[in-house]
Amino acid sequence: MLNRVTNVFNESAHGGERSARAWDVDRQPQFRLFWLFVSIFLPIAVISARLVHLQGSLTSTFVSSFEWTTESVEPIPTCDGRILASDGRVLAQDVRRLDVHVHYRWLEEPANQAWLRQQARSRLGKTERRDRSLVEIEQQRVLRMRQRLWQDLSNLAETTAESLSPKRYRIQERVERIVASVTRRRDERLDEINEQPRSYALEPNATWWQRAWQTVVTTLTTSPASPDRTPVEVREEREYHPLIENVPLDVAAEIESHPNRFPGVRIHLSTDRIYPHGALAAHVIGARKPVENVAAKQIRRKNAQGEQFEFELGDRIGLTGVESSYDHHLRGRRGLKRVVKSRRGEIVRTETIRKPRPGGDVVLTLDFPLQRQMENLLDSLPARAIQTITEEDSVVSETSKPPPNKSAGSSIVALDVRTGEVLLAVSSPRYDLNLLLHPDAERWQQLLDDPRRPFFPRATQMALPPGSVFKALTSVAVLESRVVGPKELIYCQGFLHRPDRFRCYHSIAHGDTELSDAVCRSCNVYFFTAAERMGPGPIVEWARRFEFGQPTGLDLPRERGGNLPSPNADSMSPAATKRSRGARHSTWHKGNTLQLAIGQASLTVTPMQVARMMAAIANDGYLVTPHVVRDTGPTSVRDDHQRLTSHREPYPIPGLSPGTLSHVRRAMQRVVADPRGTGYKTVRLDGVRIAGKTGTAEVGPGKEDHAWFAGFVPADNPRIAFAVVLEHAGTGGRVAGPVARELVAAMLERGLLPRTEITLRD
Repeated sequence: MLNRVTNVFNESAHGGERSARAWDVDRQPQFRLFWLFVSIFLPIAVISARLVHLQGSLTSTFVSSFEWTTESVEPIPTCDGRILASDGRVLAQDVRRLDVHVHYRWLEEPANQAWLRQQARSRLGKTERRDRSLVEIEQQRVLRMRQRLWQDLSNLAETTAESLSPKRYRIQERVERIVASVTRRRDERLDEINEQPRSYALEPNATWWQRAWQTVVTTLTTSPASPDRTPVEVREEREYHPLIENVPLDVAAEIESHPNRFPGVRIHLSTDRIYPHGALAAHVIGARKPVENVAAKQIRRKNAQGEQFEFELGDRIGLTGVESSYDHHLRGRRGLKRVVKSRRGEIVRTETIRKPRPGGDVVLTLDFPLQRQMENLLDSLPARAIQTITEEDSVVSETSKPPPNKSAGSSIVALDVRTGEVLLAVSSPRYDLNLLLHPDAERWQQLLDDPRRPFFPRATQMALPPGSVFKALTSVAVLESRVVGPKELIYCQGFLHRPDRFRCYHSIAHGDTELSDAVCRSCNVYFFTAAERMGPGPIVEWARRFEFGQPTGLDLPRERGGNLPSPNADSMSPAATKRSRGARHSTWHKGNTLQLAIGQASLTVTPMQVARMMAAIANDGYLVTPHVVRDTGPTSVRDDHQRLTSHREPYPIPGLSPGTLSHVRRAMQRVVADPRGTGYKTVRLDGVRIAGKTGTAEVGPGKEDHAWFAGFVPADNPRIAFAVVLEHAGTGGRVAGPVARELVAAMLERGLLPRTEITLRD
């Protein structure tokens, strides 16, 4: 039968040759099987080898990448330079502070479950992690470590664990508020996305292919809905937070040397600016404070324009005084370190990139004991009368002692007449510089409410009318104008033309008066008459040559230049021009000239300007540039080898005739030495000759006058010029004169002045 079952391999059925042709089998089947096994097992071998390599050689690499997910560059704090007095005493310095910072997850209560589970798994082997019971046991061990951590920290800090709980709570509350805010904003954004239409509107009669096309477009261009909103983790949850401030060195060493006992704890090194003497020379030294966010951005913009340093948030910057003027020199350069953290925010490794560089020191010209003594003197003025120098001194009568001073504020300035070095710059009242670093709310409010304005630097910014102290400059103008000779007599009847206007003080008639008598007895009528003859021009011109109406160039910030009025509006100082434009009547009158001659009208000066004028009179006509910084300290090495200070050398006042200032100096000596002098009873002092001028600046009805006394010592060989002013205190001779006397006595005691044998007479 043809359709029967046949076997092609059955050679007996059809013969061997026919069966071979029907099914052609490889003659070498082992060759085909070999390549089959090769094609199957070779990829398996390659994959296996790669797995072995990954597991054996590259495990640490991948684990490290998984653990060390963040790498950042952090600053290393440095120390700013010190401010030293002339005798080397430290007035301002940085002190290192060690703070204890704790990772947020270690202080969070209750512990975050995801973090706790990760901590437990990281302490187990690969196979042990699969055992849930072992993970649970390890989690309980981590919780016990947390409890021991707080007990050990409290023991080291000599406190209780319960006392640390409020700090932990405040940190956690702040972080939770941040998390809630970020979560709320995230949810609002997702809600807006979910509310967007999922498809575009179609026509009612749209075809099937239009509907299909629109579905594709909607799927590709519309964000998918996000029903699964995972918990938010903010940066603060991965950071260390300050918990204990200013711990001793032994506590920090204990924590650093036992990381297993104090997991999640690190010691943070920072610096505090302290002022060992508190309020001493507060307005000269100034203060440093951390910069705010806006300020940091502004300072960075300055750096882009060529500044050589940069600021970050938290860096301190000088705000006032020397701290501000020499901030570029005092401020140290931060170091940089590379910090490697695990994916949980814990520090794994640190590496120093740039070492920190400390700031340079500056040495002030201030005489520390003299500054402190004069500050104490001014502080005591409101509570007592000025005492005589010694109980044995019977020359100064009881009537010369002033009543208790009701001054709103006061200032004393003293400087070297040859170099301009400021030996003394007192502003009263003052404030404790340390209060700015760690303010006490109650004390801070008291200072803000104090009507005497303790934050106001009176030595450089208090602009007041100088009163009769200005007659020293008017005398120069009189002599240089040649209108009145030094020996020419002018008759004083107690008033100029009318008894009710332009009078001498208390309407005293001085009779025939020459220049020396007028300065000695402070005769207003003499200077009124001289001003009438020469007009305002010479007074204003010589005031400009003495550089009134502009800052002196003192190396302290925001020094005021006062106000120098002028009959010529085009030549007014900026302050005078502004005042003139705002005045109701800006026309210059004859009375303005007369008032200007005796230091009134709209003329205002600062104590520093008056002391500088006295220095110019004392050194025979050279203007010095006052400065409070003498030189850099021992650590102040500059890369460019330039000097820190570049004060202008003394320069002559143009146009001064020989002998003019000698007449003025002799007249100022008589103010103190002559029995008729306004400073005779209150300023004279055994051991030194004093030259000066009293001043009583009237400020209007209902207020006490400003009291001035300015001069130089010794009168025969001037070394130090000074100015004393007390706001709303009374007459210059009676109130400011005794203060000047105490000042000169203190300088004698300090050895700043040579002592001369002088016999005082009543």
